[in-house]
Amino acid sequence: MDDILTIDIARSRSDVARLLLQKIAWRGYLPPESGEDPNVHWRVPVDQIDLLRSVLRRNRRLAGTSQTNWGSIDRVCELIAEESRRLGVRPNYGYNKTCG
Repeated sequence: MDDILTIDIARSRSDVARLLLQKIAWRGYLPPESGEDPNVHWRVPVDQIDLLRSVLRRNRRLAGTSQTNWGSIDRVCELIAEESRRLGVRPNYGYNKTCG
């Protein structure tokens, strides 16, 4: 299994998510700047998938009052979850280990 989830996210959505993460001074994964490309190539470490989604959702109100921005944050979270599920790329928290 890969230790990186690779996903392309539309520039406008990626920019909103990146600005939110910068605003809260997030020290985990920060997506690359978009430049002029229509999509941004995110390479999320597997151990950050759930945490990143949680941080984005919990702090989306800091993206402003725009429903468009909130929708962008939600869509980024959904895309990460969909791609993770589709590729079977998930963090391993060790819960499936049996004792004994």
